[in-house]
Amino acid sequence: MIDDYARLRVLGRGTSAHVWLAEGPAGRVALKVAHQPGHLRHEIAVLRRVSHPAIARLLDADEGGDWLVLEHAELGQCDEWGVDQPVPVLVEFCAKLADGVAHLHAAGLVHDDLKPANVLVGVDGAPRLVDLGSAREGGNPVGTGGTPGYSAPERLRSAPATVATDLWGLGALVYTLLANRPPFVGEDPAAVQWAPLATLPEPPSSTRADVSEALDELVLRLLAHRPDARPTSARAVAAALRASGGGPAHAPIVGMTRVRDQLRRALVDVLGGGRSMIVLYGPEGCGRRALIREIMQAARREGVRIVQAGDADSIARELSTGECCAVAMDGAAASSEAALMRLLMAPACALVLVRSDRPLRSLARRGARQLQPPRLANQEVSFLVRSLGHDERRAEAVWRRTAGFPGAVQGILNPVAVSTLAAPMQAAIEHLRSGALSVSTLAQRMQLGEHALLDLVEPMIDRGLVAASADGAWLSVPR
Repeated sequence: MIDDYARLRVLGRGTSAHVWLAEGPAGRVALKVAHQPGHLRHEIAVLRRVSHPAIARLLDADEGGDWLVLEHAELGQCDEWGVDQPVPVLVEFCAKLADGVAHLHAAGLVHDDLKPANVLVGVDGAPRLVDLGSAREGGNPVGTGGTPGYSAPERLRSAPATVATDLWGLGALVYTLLANRPPFVGEDPAAVQWAPLATLPEPPSSTRADVSEALDELVLRLLAHRPDARPTSARAVAAALRASGGGPAHAPIVGMTRVRDQLRRALVDVLGGGRSMIVLYGPEGCGRRALIREIMQAARREGVRIVQAGDADSIARELSTGECCAVAMDGAAASSEAALMRLLMAPACALVLVRSDRPLRSLARRGARQLQPPRLANQEVSFLVRSLGHDERRAEAVWRRTAGFPGAVQGILNPVAVSTLAAPMQAAIEHLRSGALSVSTLAQRMQLGEHALLDLVEPMIDRGLVAASADGAWLSVPR
């Protein structure tokens, strides 16, 4: 017995206290007992300052700070409870949790240790935030703070805990519930712990097919590397969660894990003042455009200035402003290598992405990285088939028909009506309906330069509306 409470079994063990399931005058409760006398004084004081349905209620406490009693959250940790829950249920759960975090912030407190073990589930299926012993007045640093895998990048650098720190932790929790795994995973615990300093997480939709595009975007904004790129408040996050959870599923980017992580690492390096040029090369439909779009979206979320492609001299002037910049360029023309070389040698805090059909060796010798997107594996095509609402039994046939090229897979599973295309694209398809044409012949018929024609048809090749021969010299409409 401790006071009026009979300890039944251990619910959790921490470095500073044990939590017991206990029987008391009002029934079963959670009894937290400190290892050192008076250790719980601060947590008791914090719990007395706050009152919210998403924060576990303080029922009793020892005035000396040796123990405290909370309501018992009978359904356990949120990550265990959430495994089989549908997305709308998880989104509303997280919105309620964000409401509770907003209440803490309104009281001038930052939790600084948001993680699944500290978010329990009541019998009503609603969150109960616990372990407020880590909560401090905003801006007060306490070591590196948080828990590996759930600590914001700035806390890993021992920066003070802020509202933005809690928003990152909230994003990591939402991610965990949606994807059934933390934002960063790996076999090496040390690498996982420090991963937020070096890279960004992939979208949760890459793991779970029924995550909407709006929800994807919100979670990734919460997990932005830069604190000032995250949403402004937990209250705004709660509203955004409720607005984003019910949207339709979208066609996610899957597979190509190593290449995507290298691109994210390059972006984080640029955020820290570095510079990088990456050549993404391969045949049409191999996923270059999708990869560039994904990393440019990440750059926009981080507040990086996007430079519009143009001639090398104008881009070089844009990159020399001292701002962190990103630009995507086409490296198909032979004359572009010299221009790209000038950009590579220009001193700038910039990420330069180059789309090419072949490795650019001269750039590689000067430090530009060359990445070729791999084809999708059978199981990755199966995931795409499910995510777009098709019968999964089609996956094997789609994989064999497309040879795992992402653009061809998307073209089959998510076709685009020709009538919705821009007029020049529709005209190109009409020319090709009579049979395959060489690039030069089609360019002449459409009164375009060959390079301009390839720019026009590449998005259609990526979506499977137009097929290209192995050498890229002939175009046709798939039958």
